[in-house]
Amino acid sequence: MEIIDAGLMGVRSAVLRVSRRQTPLRFTIYPMVHLGEQSFYDEVSRRLRDHDLIVAEGIIGASAGARKLTRTYRHAGGHRKLGLVEQSKSVVDVGVPVVWADLTGSEFDDGWRKVPFTERAIATVGAPLAAGYLRMFGSREVLARHLKLDDDIAIDRWDPDSGLDRLVSDEREARLVRALQDIHERRHDERIDVAVVYGAAHALPVVQFLMAKLGYVVSSADWVTVFTY
Repeated sequence: MEIIDAGLMGVRSAVLRVSRRQTPLRFTIYPMVHLGEQSFYDEVSRRLRDHDLIVAEGIIGASAGARKLTRTYRHAGGHRKLGLVEQSKSVVDVGVPVVWADLTGSEFDDGWRKVPFTERAIATVGAPLAAGYLRMFGSREVLARHLKLDDDIAIDRWDPDSGLDRLVSDEREARLVRALQDIHERRHDERIDVAVVYGAAHALPVVQFLMAKLGYVVSSADWVTVFTY
């Protein structure tokens, strides 16, 4: 399954709709890229207005650890050469109820302190270096090569022995799937469309959970352009 496509014309994100024959509730997955053209975020916001509920990514409250890890996006966003902007929480501010299915700032920082020192040091130093490289030498084509994502790439990137992967991926995905399961259990008989707005790296585990545990299937999909070259 392809989540982020990096083709000749640019980068696209696959919007996936999952549903069950037995019940009317539908989930629509929006795999987000945290650095893109403003038009990408505007289009996602436009679509979200048609949903009944939004389940969103976003550390709840201040987190020193999260700020260190997101430094690449914050420093590269708005740089004139790239012409891209950083995703903000305002993407989901469209007048639709929002469930923030993520860790609190204190929970994230507690987890960050448990990550092995070497991993924390590499991540802390690597984020500003990556941002500096993008600002000085990077291009949209270079960025695109790192954004492409499908089943095989996701498996290759995930390291079960990495403390950072357990924090950034496993713990946050567990929080997300609990929220989705709760919505399914309480509202599966309602004819509503629930948007899931989360980082692209989390999209495949979420779809796999909905399919394997709750019996949903991917019923349709289309593309939204993140940025062109």
